[in-house]
Amino acid sequence: MALVYLILKLCNWEMFSAGSAPIVIGIFFLGAIQLFFLGFLGEYILSINSRVMRRPLVIEEKRINFDK
Repeated sequence: MALVYLILKLCNWEMFSAGSAPIVIGIFFLGAIQLFFLGFLGEYILSINSRVMRRPLVIEEKRINFDK
């Protein structure tokens, strides 16, 4: 969205008031960075959680040649 706003600002220079384009572009850019790292952190916590639960890596239908 910030890229679209930048292109619109460059094409229609007089239509936007001074200072509004950089503020909107900065808000969208920083928001995108925050959302990216929030997703990255969520994936990291999910991997930690799956390791802590100690579930088996595969689901066995039946075991062959194992003593009980």
